[in-house]
Amino acid sequence: MSDIRVRFAPSPTGFLHIGNARTALFNWLYAKSIKGKLILRIEDTDQERSTKEAVDMAIKSLKWLGIDWDEGPEVGGDYGPYFQSERLDIYKKYTEKLMEEGKAYYCFCTSEELEKKSNMQKTLNQPIIYDGKCKDIPLEEAKRRVANGEPAKIRFRVPKNQQIVFEDFVRGVVKTNSDEIGDIIIVRENGFPTYNYAVVIDDMLMKISHVIRGEDHISNTPKQILIYEALGAEVPRFAHTSSILGNDRKKLSKRHGAATLMEYKDEGFLPQAMRNFLALLGWTHPEAMENMNDEDMIKAFTLDRFSKSPAIFDTAKLRHLNAWHIKNLSLEEATELFLPYLIQGGFLKENYTEQEYAWAKKLVSVIRHNCVVLSDIVKYVPVFFENDFELTDEMKEIVNKEESKNLLQFIKTNIENANEITDQYMKDLIKQAQKETGLKGPNLYHPIRYVITGSSAGTELSHICELLGKENILYRLSKYI
Repeated sequence: MSDIRVRFAPSPTGFLHIGNARTALFNWLYAKSIKGKLILRIEDTDQERSTKEAVDMAIKSLKWLGIDWDEGPEVGGDYGPYFQSERLDIYKKYTEKLMEEGKAYYCFCTSEELEKKSNMQKTLNQPIIYDGKCKDIPLEEAKRRVANGEPAKIRFRVPKNQQIVFEDFVRGVVKTNSDEIGDIIIVRENGFPTYNYAVVIDDMLMKISHVIRGEDHISNTPKQILIYEALGAEVPRFAHTSSILGNDRKKLSKRHGAATLMEYKDEGFLPQAMRNFLALLGWTHPEAMENMNDEDMIKAFTLDRFSKSPAIFDTAKLRHLNAWHIKNLSLEEATELFLPYLIQGGFLKENYTEQEYAWAKKLVSVIRHNCVVLSDIVKYVPVFFENDFELTDEMKEIVNKEESKNLLQFIKTNIENANEITDQYMKDLIKQAQKETGLKGPNLYHPIRYVITGSSAGTELSHICELLGKENILYRLSKYI
């Protein structure tokens, strides 16, 4: 077994969107590719914004996406608890240790004071860092003030003029000087740890070996490295993946269609298509494969194939991949996935019979090739239910031509004498009609399609006829003959 341990650690302050989902997928693919472990941790220390609903939705979204985890909520493990809000005693223990060692101190500066100082630094074009006003208050005195009810934050004492260097799988060597950072807050006045602090203790205790996350965390990494070192912990390896931009090369937002995962699910995107699409946002297959299943991705996944350039979120590509994955489902799988949309659209009863299921399965076999998302099926189904449609004037003109009338009469007579209307029967009949009437191309196909479907394009005519059945076809033909 591999000692590689990675983690996905969402903050439940909103629903899971494309950026989070990609991070979860990259961690999952890496764990699967080297038989490592994926840990799910919920970073819910932002008490005002974290909600149970968002936690439940994050877990539901991950399950829909097909991401399973080896340790974490609902699974357990040896390094819990896996909710940060249940780990406060753990953080407290390490905070006390850092304070006793002089590596952290109480800060009594108010938010107003700090804001004033940072505004002044902005005006003078100076880096916005804490001026260290409280760093020399003796610990005993600070403890007394806190015991008397004075609000205080806790700051980590950042060493002076230290070069912080780490090698990133995507960015290469990244260097920062500690003087650019200033003493950072690690515990808020309400006793809750800040992100940069809690994440280090959790990753240290959960034995995380590799941290794969978005590039917006690069500026956090030097601060976290200093805390790892102060705690005497081993620093994990980092991979900061590129940002995701819309087609207009601006930051991804709702106007680019950056919906939550569950909105994609409801529209009828398949989880396997979503995994395929997300993997291509900032990672490439060594053989430049685009249409991939899980096995293709897991087999080829390595951290050195990430791109530095921003990934472009292309809805057209997602739709193309989804159509490909729909075509590659077995008919049974496809039918099960399309059924809810047929029921919702009122085309199938919830307690359908075996016969109705068989019809739905036949319908799916015919229509799925036209569907880009599962919900598309409802666009193609009405043709089977609406016998009394009206033709446009243009269609009527073509249908009323003498040659068209003879063609339709020939089709009708043959169908009246047929035992069963199958796809093959219709193909043969149309060929026969071509020989009989001498018509071909649009002159042959359009009149038949117009009177049987009321439309000028759509699913293959022979397939439609098989699903409509003899009675419905004759009813439609009779209306126009």
